[in-house]
Amino acid sequence: MDIQTASREIMWNVSGLHHTILMYASMLVAMAIGFNGVFRQVELWASGKPAPEYLNNFPKRFKDMFQWSFMQHGVVREKSAAIAHTLIYIGFLALLFATTMVFIEHDLGIQIYHGRFYLAVTLLSDILGFGVLVGCAVIAKRRYIDKPDQLHSSKADSLFLIIIALLIIQGFVLEALRIHATDDPWAIYSPVGLVLAKMFWFLSEPATRFAHLVNWWFHTLTVFTVIAVAPYTKFFHILASSLNLFFRSSGRTKGAIRPIGDIEKMIEEEEDFSLGTSNITDYSWKQLMDLDACTSCGRCQDACPAYNTDKPLSPKWLILDTRNHALALNADGKIAKSITPKIFQKIDAWLTSSFFLKSSGVEKIGESYEAAGEYRGKNKAVQSSLLSIGKSADQEIAGSVMDKNVFWSCTTCYACVEACPVGINHVDQIMSNRRNMVLMQGEMPAEAQQTLRTIETQANPFGPAEERSNWLADLGVKVLEPGEQVDYLYWVGCVSAFDKRKQKIAQALVKIMQTAGLSFGVLGNLEACTGDSARRIGEENLFQTLAKRNIATLRNVKFKTLVANCPHCFNTIKNEYPEFGNISDTTADIIHHSQLINQLLDEKQIELDPN
Repeated sequence: MDIQTASREIMWNVSGLHHTILMYASMLVAMAIGFNGVFRQVELWASGKPAPEYLNNFPKRFKDMFQWSFMQHGVVREKSAAIAHTLIYIGFLALLFATTMVFIEHDLGIQIYHGRFYLAVTLLSDILGFGVLVGCAVIAKRRYIDKPDQLHSSKADSLFLIIIALLIIQGFVLEALRIHATDDPWAIYSPVGLVLAKMFWFLSEPATRFAHLVNWWFHTLTVFTVIAVAPYTKFFHILASSLNLFFRSSGRTKGAIRPIGDIEKMIEEEEDFSLGTSNITDYSWKQLMDLDACTSCGRCQDACPAYNTDKPLSPKWLILDTRNHALALNADGKIAKSITPKIFQKIDAWLTSSFFLKSSGVEKIGESYEAAGEYRGKNKAVQSSLLSIGKSADQEIAGSVMDKNVFWSCTTCYACVEACPVGINHVDQIMSNRRNMVLMQGEMPAEAQQTLRTIETQANPFGPAEERSNWLADLGVKVLEPGEQVDYLYWVGCVSAFDKRKQKIAQALVKIMQTAGLSFGVLGNLEACTGDSARRIGEENLFQTLAKRNIATLRNVKFKTLVANCPHCFNTIKNEYPEFGNISDTTADIIHHSQLINQLLDEKQIELDPN
C-alpha cells in the first residue's frame, strides 16, 4: 500500500442528499438556539455598570489569556485535578482539529485529509480521544468516590461528564463499525476503533451499515443538542472563563481594593449617588462576567480561612448563588432588556429555569428560587447561607439573597482570588457589598463599629493618640517637625507603636539604623492610621479622611525614602499614596542587608531583645 494514498471516505454510509439536508437543517436550528443563549448572556453582562480599569493594555491581556486559558496555567496548579483536566482538554483540542480537517476536506473541497497527515491525525485522535475517557473516569472517581469537600455534585455536573463520555464513545463506535464494514486497510492507525471493531464480528455488512447509520444520527443529534444547550451547561465556562481571563488584570497591585473615587468631591458635585453594590443591577459588567466564568471547582473555598473555620462564607457559593440569582432574574426579563425575538426569549427562559437552574439544584418555589442543603459543603453555616434568589432585581444581595455574615466573614486575604484558575475576583464583590452596607445603609457588626469609632477619634485602633510616641522614650530618635529633612522617614505603624511585643521590633530597628549611621526620623504623634483596616471594613469615607491627613503630613517634611515595617502600612502607602512612591519594605531590606546586621550583632555594636 502506498502511504501517500492513505485516507477514508468521508460521510461513509450517510452520503445521500437527504442526509446532508437534514443534517445542516438540524445544525442551523441548534446553532440558532445556542447563539441565542450566548447572546442573552452577553446582554446580561452589557447591562452591568462600566469597569474602565479592565479596558486597557490589550497586548498584555492577550498574553495573559494565552497563558491562563490556552496553556491552562491556573488549572494545572492543583495536581489532583490537573492530569484529568489536561487529558480532557488536549483530547478535545485534538478531536476538534480532526473535525476541522474533515470540514475542510468535505465541505470546502480542499484536498488535505490524506497521506501521512491523515494517518498522524487519525492516530492522535484515537489515542487522545481515549485519554478523554480516562480523564472522565478520574474526575468521576474524585467527584463521586473521593468526594473532597471543595466539590459538590449536582445533576449539572453529572450531565457534563456523561455528555463528554457519550460523545467520545459514540465516535469510537462509529469508527469501529466503519472499520468492520469496509475492512479499512489503515485501521492499525485507529487502535481503539480497531479493537472495538473486533467486538462486532457477528454483524453482517447490511446489519453493520444499519447500526452505523443509526449511531451516526444518534451522535450527530447529540452533538447538535450540546451546541444548542451549551450556554445552559458547564460547557459555557469554556467561553466565559476564556473571556474572563482576558479581562483578569485590573492593573491594581495584588491585594489592592478597587477605588471608588473621592467621596468628598462626590458630595460636592452630586446630589444623589450610591456607593458599592446593593442589588444585582449595581454590579459592573466584569463582576457579572465573573459569575458566569465560575466552574465550581471549589479551589477558592478550599483556600478560604473563613470557610475552614466554619464561618458562613464560601467564596464558591458566593459566586454561584449570585450567578443563579442573576440568571433567574434575566430569564424572567427583570434585568437586561433583550432585542431578540420573543420566541427566543421564551426558549432562553425555559432552558435557564427548567434545565440549567433545576439541574444545578435550584428549585422555583412561588415567586423566588431556593437552594440549600448538605450538598453545599460540610460547613453547616454555608449550607443555609442562601436565603432566596430571583424574586426581584431590587433584592439586596447582602441580607435578602444571602446572609449578611457571608460578607462580614471575609478577611480580604485574597487567597480565593489567588487560587481561582479563571480570573474571578471574589473580594471585589464582597467589598462592594460591604461598602454599600456601611456607607449607604449604616450597617456593620458591633465589633466593627467600635473599631471604626476608635480610629475616627484617636487616629488608630489601639490607644490614645498622645501615647503613640511613648515607645521612643530614651532612644534619642529625631521626631520631625514641619519643614525638616532626613534621608529615611521611618513609618512606625499603629501596631508597632502600641503593642508591647511589637514595640521591641521597632526599638531594635531604631538601634540598627542608629548604629548604621543613617539619617532618619519619625513623625511621632503626627503619624496616624493609614486607614487600611477602615477601608477593608467598608468605611471608605474614613479611609479617605485618614489618607488625606497623612498625605498632608508627609508633604510637610522632606525625605528620600519612606521606610515601613508594617506590611499593611507598606502596601497601603505604596498603593494609595502614590506620590510617595519611594517606599522601602523594611523587612525586605533587612533580609537584603543581613550580612551587615549579622556583623553588627557579632561585634556587639547592637543588642536585640530575644523576646
